Amino acid sequence: MKNLLIIVTIIALLAAGLTWFISDRDRGLWAVTTALKVTNPINSVEDLAYGREEWQKLDVYPQAESAPVIIFIHGGSWRHGRKDQYLFAADAFYRQGYTVVLPDYIKYPDQRAKYPSFAVDGAKAVAWVKQNISQYKGDPDQVFLVGHSAGAHTTMMLATDKQFLNAEGLAPSDLKGVIGIAGPYSFIPDWKVTQAVFGPPANYPLMDALNYVDGDEPSTLLLHSKADVQVGQYNQEKMQAALESKGVDSEAVLYNTPGHIDMVTHLHPWFSKEDNLMGDIHRFIQKRL
Repeated sequence: MKNLLIIVTIIALLAAGLTWFISDRDRGLWAVTTALKVTNPINSVEDLAYGREEWQKLDVYPQAESAPVIIFIHGGSWRHGRKDQYLFAADAFYRQGYTVVLPDYIKYPDQRAKYPSFAVDGAKAVAWVKQNISQYKGDPDQVFLVGHSAGAHTTMMLATDKQFLNAEGLAPSDLKGVIGIAGPYSFIPDWKVTQAVFGPPANYPLMDALNYVDGDEPSTLLLHSKADVQVGQYNQEKMQAALESKGVDSEAVLYNTPGHIDMVTHLHPWFSKEDNLMGDIHRFIQKRL
């Protein structure tokens, strides 16, 4: 009876999660996270400070033995999301044998959430990992940075614009690789939130990752979908062309069906369908270890 109750609860939570993903992202993520905690709890060390600000916290999901590290920067249009909502992403990477780090970062409408504040947060999180992850079963020499959507933009800015990692005594070469999922790497803000975050217009060239590609970038994997109607496919095409022109070790995979949010939920085996995002990421990482 107890097992049946758990199964019914999980089904209800997943159904609610899929429904809420359409209309309320936060509730949908809560439902999926709750279901995972019931079915597949994994060890974590939560709310570790990587900086002095109240939002500069991260969670670590350590393997039993030292393992390569994935830092996952979630998306959310620079205004949504918290690290604890992305347990499903941590679980997906953890199942592949990686020690996983989920950092939080500043978000709109906090008036301090002006570019490049979240890129500064990302660099500080990377520095914390390089200095401390060996205490949590992670190999500091095998660190991969993965981001989705807004998080993919931050990921690529850290890989291309050296100022952020340099400020922490690091360089893009200290990353073993970067993976961008449905990232807006080169766009002109046309929505009140992105205009508030990246404006005024004179500053827009500063947040265009294409302007910084010089050949010193780490190995890069760019994932996108033809069905993504929120972030144009040209972002992947232009970034891949820029990296190739500078001789950077890079790959691009274009899927047929996942929508923009599906590009992150399909990392997890509960939601993956005919696409193979996790398989492509795992293959890319293993070739670079």
